[in-house]
Amino acid sequence: MQIFELTYPNHLVKDIEETSMAVGYFDGVHKGHQQVIQTAIDVANDRGFKSAVMTFHPHPLSVLKQTQLEDFLITSLEEKKKYLESMNVDYMFIVTFNKELAQLSPEDFVQKFFIEQNVQHVVGGYDFSFGHKGAGKIQNMKQYAGEQLTYSVVDKVTYKQEKVSSTRIRETLDQGDMTLVENLLGHPYLISAEVVKGEQRGRTIGYPTANLAVPLEHKLPKVGVYAVQALVNNKYYYGMANVGYNPTFTDDVPRPLVEVNLFDFNEDIYGIMIDVEFRYYVRDEEKFDNAEQLISRMKEDEVETKNFFQIQT
Repeated sequence: MQIFELTYPNHLVKDIEETSMAVGYFDGVHKGHQQVIQTAIDVANDRGFKSAVMTFHPHPLSVLKQTQLEDFLITSLEEKKKYLESMNVDYMFIVTFNKELAQLSPEDFVQKFFIEQNVQHVVGGYDFSFGHKGAGKIQNMKQYAGEQLTYSVVDKVTYKQEKVSSTRIRETLDQGDMTLVENLLGHPYLISAEVVKGEQRGRTIGYPTANLAVPLEHKLPKVGVYAVQALVNNKYYYGMANVGYNPTFTDDVPRPLVEVNLFDFNEDIYGIMIDVEFRYYVRDEEKFDNAEQLISRMKEDEVETKNFFQIQT
């Protein structure tokens, strides 16, 4: 997949092959988003174009509200790239969302980012809007572009009679229902982050952990213990993750920590990125009277996790 970074009014790209392009923020790349992207891919295949996805960075809310997002994004930009690569998208356009872009009229947005980028077909979700104050609607594309491109509008995708949306997924993550999260996303919930040094308490109780430096804006699932699968150096491992405040040992953790214990693993991975898929919510975080009680409970967690993954012990 080839990646283009575009910034208005400078650094726009010319001389790109004809594309069929899906456009949206695509936080989570969930089943609704996948329908939009797959539609663009199908049109590209039918009409001999390259397939493309246009997304935005940073999130428009952080620019429009001039605030740091906290515990919000379902996917980081790097995670989004991985999902698009897995769908075999040819081009990814990352448009810098800034005040200048937010001021563009729908007509100017279409001219600069679609017509001048050689986009022949645009696909958007039924609720996608663009241009100043979101005045542009994908349904009115002919009004903005005339005969210069064609377009498709993808209707809402539902699961159990409810719309699949990033908002619904965030709410479900807060409930710890990872089965529903996975059904809404169409893939396991993922956090990709660098392993950093923590208190190194885990190794003293027989459960060494990889501590993840999760960006502040990245959504965390409900506090508690999870069965996880992690990709480390291109190899998958099963394990447990704790999202929480370490109440047994401290009372001054400002934001939940994410600590991962991998089974049958003994490597130094400080400083590398790992991908952790959260598959099953084991239990709430608890405060124990001492380390022995914690160790006893973690042994139970390990048994439950291995049962979930059907690992023979």
